[in-house]
Amino acid sequence: MKLTVEALRTALLATADAIEQQKDELTDLDREIGDGDHGINMSRGFQGVKKELEVQNSLADLGELSKLVGMTLIKTVGGASGPLYGTAFVKFATKWSGMKSVEGEDLFAGFKEATEGIKSRGKSQAGQKTMVDIWEPFTASLQADSTLEEVIDQALVDTKDLVATKGRASYFGEATKGVQDPGALSSSILLKNIVEVLHD
Repeated sequence: MKLTVEALRTALLATADAIEQQKDELTDLDREIGDGDHGINMSRGFQGVKKELEVQNSLADLGELSKLVGMTLIKTVGGASGPLYGTAFVKFATKWSGMKSVEGEDLFAGFKEATEGIKSRGKSQAGQKTMVDIWEPFTASLQADSTLEEVIDQALVDTKDLVATKGRASYFGEATKGVQDPGALSSSILLKNIVEVLHD
């Protein structure tokens, strides 16, 4: 599996469109177990990314692209999600600086760094019903003989059954069981679009 600059750019543009289509669903979920603004915030952030990518056609490497995305998300996404998603892309930028494509250990190292960045910034671990519960199994599966899309789908199912113990959702306690975490869902949208563009 190989990820190139153009492939990641394509995945990000597709993510912006998919987030827009699922904006209301993300917001409705967040109304149930959060502030009710996740879809609106993610839409604003990824539309900002889309705008930047449409004017930046000469990004030299994955590091430069990832840094642009990370800084755009930090600036434009409100709530907790902006720093978390932004951190993930800034961590990609650190690992992939100067690289026009990544595969194998380099691909894994970028996602490992991003996942650890999300955990550190959010002070969260797997099992707390957050986006970590999607990023961590996905990252682990990059080193296994797994079907990545199936790993994401299973992680979504598993996360839905958890009781939130972190963030605003934790205030809702047992009521969060059986409700999809909006951050997990938006993460699945992004990661599935990246899977789509990974080249064998």
